[in-house]
Amino acid sequence: MESSQETERNGWVWGWIVAILVAALVVGWGLLSFFTVRDEPRTWHFGVLPDAPGQSIYSTRESPDAAGPVPTQIPALPEARPKSAPGGAT
Repeated sequence: MESSQETERNGWVWGWIVAILVAALVVGWGLLSFFTVRDEPRTWHFGVLPDAPGQSIYSTRESPDAAGPVPTQIPALPEARPKSAPGGAT
């Protein structure tokens, strides 16, 4: 029969082995996802929204007018209703 010190030592060693194995698995999973997921180039698309500083009366250059109404940036919710005017008229 093994001595209690030998059993305690084996438990301590196996605890460290499990902890190192879990850490290695986490680092390996992170490296796998880092190398397999492609990084797409960033693109900026602001559309034709008006530039507020360029439309200031203190601007040094004249701002180009937008070629029509400003597009909505966020679509209306399906359940949205227009705000009713004061007095009950819509």
